[in-house]
Amino acid sequence: MGFAVVGVAGAASAHHNTITGSVVCRTGGGWAVTWTVTNSESRKEWITWSNRAVVPVGAEFTSRQTRYFNETITARPTSDVVLTLKAKWDNNTTQTNSGKIRVSEFSEDCHVTTVQPPTIPVTDDCGPGNASYGQVPSGPWTSTTHPDGSVTVTADPGNQFPGGQTSITYPAPSDSNVPCPTPPVEPPVEPPVVAPPVVQPPVVTPPEVLPAEARAVSARARKIDKCGTRGDVYKVVKRSGVVYTSKGKTLRQGVWLKARGKRVTVRAHAVDTSYRLQGKHVWKMSFRTRPCASAPEVAPSTGSR
Repeated sequence: MGFAVVGVAGAASAHHNTITGSVVCRTGGGWAVTWTVTNSESRKEWITWSNRAVVPVGAEFTSRQTRYFNETITARPTSDVVLTLKAKWDNNTTQTNSGKIRVSEFSEDCHVTTVQPPTIPVTDDCGPGNASYGQVPSGPWTSTTHPDGSVTVTADPGNQFPGGQTSITYPAPSDSNVPCPTPPVEPPVEPPVVAPPVVQPPVVTPPEVLPAEARAVSARARKIDKCGTRGDVYKVVKRSGVVYTSKGKTLRQGVWLKARGKRVTVRAHAVDTSYRLQGKHVWKMSFRTRPCASAPEVAPSTGSR
């Protein structure tokens, strides 16, 4: 919706400028103001003084010319907005005229909100060249990730960042190039020597043979807890006669497995009655989720628009 206010002219007899103003909501927030200035004479004139930069000193008007001047206002005025011009015609006549827009014409619906730019987390797992931005926090903005790893955040309509910026580009994050740890090589574990079962002589017919003694085996599991969560792994040591499970699922032995969550519980079981477990058989592993690096600080622009 637009609003127009007729300006207040100076001496109505001759040699004056008729100044009027209108205001509408600006796309993206704020107010778009248009000033209309009309030369009353069939003579050339020049503006010698202006209280608003929208009409510059030195602006020239030809015979009875009407010119339009546009400006943007981002903060709602607290009083009427006035444009005052001093002019000189080519016959050396001078005159001062003003026009105004009432403060009530600046609708509250056009307000611009200044918001702080988001802090984007950075993921930097061990190994070279893998630093990247994580998910952009939600807010009154949209984001675009570029092929070079940089991210541009653009304010939604009706919002702006400090300094009047409507978009901010975050440069691609620097990689720490921290090498990944090498898992230690564990020596093979020799199974314990078990004496052959003793068969007692038969005492009755048919002779009775006692069952063989179960073979004792030990199980083992370990973890590596890196920064973040992407590099958290654990492994169960390969053993004959042992099966490992987590959440009811059988685990592969002798390989590093990805940790799915902050806590992993591993249980060891004997494959059958011919084996028995000795020592620890349940491991409750916890993985920290501390961040690997802090997001870069982006200094807002201090330039005027």
